[in-house]
Formats: sequence, C-alpha cells, structure tokens
Amino acid sequence: MLQIVILICSTSLAPADCQKDTALDVIVGPQASNPMMCGMQGQAYVARTAIVGRSPDEYIKIRCSPKATTKAVALDRQ
Repeated sequence: MLQIVILICSTSLAPADCQKDTALDVIVGPQASNPMMCGMQGQAYVARTAIVGRSPDEYIKIRCSPKATTKAVALDRQ
C-alpha cells in the first residue's frame, strides 16, 4: 500500500526541493494500492478540496510514499 501525501510548496522553491520539511503545508491523504492509483486518487483528492487556487505563489506536489509499518512491542508484565 502507498500513502498519498500532498505537499503545498512556495513557487520560490524548486520542485526537487519540495519535501515534507520544506513544504508550506503537508496533507496526508488516503492510501492507494499502486503508483498509478496513487497519482489518480491524489489528483482527485486535491480536486475535491479548496486547496486548488489558494494562491498564485504556491503549487501542489503529490507524493506516493510506502505506508510506514509499525512494530509491535511485547510488554513483559511481571
């Protein structure tokens, strides 16, 4: 599974430099089953929101990141 992540970045920032830590806003969207669906669902997610047209000084970048896995930790209770 892939996690859809939408980054809103300043136009003064190069697209290659638009990352989670440099974006103006970060929106975690739904999960997608493959890269193609991630791109399509990410665009559809943005289209349904008020993100589009916020400011002419911003652009949107959609990233598809592997879903982070969490490790279960067994607690030893005595």
